[in-house]
Amino acid sequence: MRRLIIFLTLITLLLAMFSLSRTAADWHYVIRAEPGTLLYAALFESDPDDWETYAGRREAVISGGALRIRINTQQDGAYSAAFPYFEDFDLRVAARLVDGAPQDGYGVYGVVFRQRDRDNYYSFLLSGDGFYRVTRTIDRDEQILSNWNASPLINTGLGAPNDLRVIGAGDRFQFFINGQRVELCIPDNPAAISTPVSPEECQDGQWTETLIDASIRYGRVGVGVVVPLGEQPGTTAEFDHVLVYSPLPLGE
Repeated sequence: MRRLIIFLTLITLLLAMFSLSRTAADWHYVIRAEPGTLLYAALFESDPDDWETYAGRREAVISGGALRIRINTQQDGAYSAAFPYFEDFDLRVAARLVDGAPQDGYGVYGVVFRQRDRDNYYSFLLSGDGFYRVTRTIDRDEQILSNWNASPLINTGLGAPNDLRVIGAGDRFQFFINGQRVELCIPDNPAAISTPVSPEECQDGQWTETLIDASIRYGRVGVGVVVPLGEQPGTTAEFDHVLVYSPLPLGE
């Protein structure tokens, strides 16, 4: 009986340790500070040790004062993210496309935020021919939160610089292009996709300046490039700097 009790106790301890290790794997130090405080900066003037870099058919390298990401495969995406985790944030990134096919709108590039891992994150993307959209990926399942919408705020073509900004505070997000806040076409049915028709009409949805979504509470920030289905590989974007501030109340 004593041996049985010891055996059961050991099994219970092992199960508890296994459960704790799985929980601990999801623990991360989240950076916080007073509103308006600079939380993080990457200028890419040298090779920082807190960003992902890699080579191959997907490439993320730091060269010439910029983080350069290139995709040489079809229907693919490549991201590089900073190691720190943030909850509330004011993310600001300077970006430009440097290579891409004109017939494919030169390519798609942008930022990721609240990235828990490769399978769970949000993204704010621009196309080289002047469109933007917002998506959410949960367990590899991508949901379009606001579909492609044209904007005169976007500088188009290769080499054209664009400043992207995303503010996340709790379950609320706002998006900016070159210093101007942009509206989102959010579907009435969360499982559906709405269609921007005009500045006055969002088919099957509503125009709004603020996305409300509580799916992911915190995560990393990063930058990336996407080659959508049917488009040619070879899209390359450069990112000059990434700044993260503690956000002021939305709307200020």
